[in-house]
Amino acid sequence: MYLHILSTLAWLSIHSLYATLQIKSIGYEKLNHYKKNGQKVIYAFWHGRQFLLVRYMSNKNISIMSSTSRDGILQANILKKFKYEIISGSSAKSPVRALIGSIQKMRAGYDVGFAVDGPRGPLHKVKPGAIFLAKKMHVPIIPLSFSAKPAIILNSWDHYMLPKPFSKSAIVFGEPFHPSQNFKSDTINSECSNLENILNHITQQADKMVKFES
Repeated sequence: MYLHILSTLAWLSIHSLYATLQIKSIGYEKLNHYKKNGQKVIYAFWHGRQFLLVRYMSNKNISIMSSTSRDGILQANILKKFKYEIISGSSAKSPVRALIGSIQKMRAGYDVGFAVDGPRGPLHKVKPGAIFLAKKMHVPIIPLSFSAKPAIILNSWDHYMLPKPFSKSAIVFGEPFHPSQNFKSDTINSECSNLENILNHITQQADKMVKFES
């Protein structure tokens, strides 16, 4: 009951804040080709730049991973209210289970979203889970990020960005990233680095759109 009340309050708060924001989005049309053909995709974003994306991408047949810890259950309850499907597990504690769960959701018709530097960092360092899943499922990765000004930057490992009411906000979708079918570690590490560069670039682009300076 306690977690249900907290998740409902969080959901209402996010909705209320979102309604006040001045949002500009660019690049969403890059998804049209895949959606017209019924192809699944993987969304990749930084852990600290996901607040606005949760509401913006809601009710779009997306599955997101959430741990079975108390905080994870609260997060899952909030995400469910935004019509996300939940993958139970942790890429840090049970990576094989997390991968299997992601594959099952994609085979069931869902896209998958990854905070690719989560769950605990290092900050803005892509972990291989999304790359490996994209290779396994032969699907593209869609990088996305957001920025807002004015905003609160929390004193957390991910520098979590929380827009202030009525702030100017920008959401940027990057070019689809297509990992190769080479599963060698050197190739995966290189592709993680390439995805990092793309995410950093579109995050900087979003920052410039709202004139946010970190």
